[in-house]
Amino acid sequence: LHTLQGHSMVVNSAVFSPDGATVLTASADNTARIWCAQSGECVQNLQGHRWDAVSAVYSPDGALVITTSEDRTAKIWHVESGECLQTLRAQGPRFMSAVFSPDGRLALTASFTPVTQIWHVDSGKCLHTLRGHQNSVHSAVFSPDGQRVITASQDKNARVWSVETGDCIHTLSGHAGALHSAAFSPEGKLVITASDDHT
Repeated sequence: LHTLQGHSMVVNSAVFSPDGATVLTASADNTARIWCAQSGECVQNLQGHRWDAVSAVYSPDGALVITTSEDRTAKIWHVESGECLQTLRAQGPRFMSAVFSPDGRLALTASFTPVTQIWHVDSGKCLHTLRGHQNSVHSAVFSPDGQRVITASQDKNARVWSVETGDCIHTLSGHAGALHSAAFSPEGKLVITASDDHT
């Protein structure tokens, strides 16, 4: 239907907005772009990262975007204006990923360190730093109700955390290899993990 042309280097990620009207891309050219899904035209060029933009996702209502970069920052942007509202700084080499909570009020970042951070979107302040893993955290996501977080780590474990307190509720052990991802089931009662150990 459309070829979205405008980035000058590798495109690292691409996602649709919640309403399907736009597409968000992140590129090694240090930028993220928002495109009209119907026309294929670029409607916002989000510039501000100093190095590769690695990932980009929309908030649940589609009003905001969060990007991560090799420059050790995550940035929160206003979709309509293209303005950068907050810059979140990684404690380690760079953020692996960033996602919004289901209500859009919080953001969750995972980095090439054993820590994960929960941030207030409006203020850009860190609410909790989740410590307990012994190696890099490869992924971190909220539960469907936004009350818990699950992290998956190079240390072969997944951990479930309380968003309210930042405390670890459960440590899920049993894999023989590094974990690359973990997710909650739609009702939030189960979790699934993916590992180097072929399971």
